[in-house]
Amino acid sequence: MAKYPMTEPIARREYLFRQADRVVPIVVEIGKPAPFPDGPQDWYCPYTIRGYEEFGEHYAGGVDALQALVMTLSGLRAQLLYIARRGKLTWLDDEDLGLALVGPAA
Repeated sequence: MAKYPMTEPIARREYLFRQADRVVPIVVEIGKPAPFPDGPQDWYCPYTIRGYEEFGEHYAGGVDALQALVMTLSGLRAQLLYIARRGKLTWLDDEDLGLALVGPAA
């Protein structure tokens, strides 16, 4: 998968991951949507997941900035739910990760 540069951060959130005897902060950062540097019209939205060894830099694409952002939130949610199944992932001391989507995107 091609890598596209992280853009100016527009959102950041910190989660706590608990597994056995360890507690690890998971930091999520979403970059500002931008046009693909190698494409004529489509957009991408970069995001990072730091603190969990299997994840790092990612992006989601769309036909415009809004679709790229929605796709990023959807992908981010799926990856965080995957992490949560390996232990206990919380935000503000709650297992609700605060990323529930509504409608067809859910």
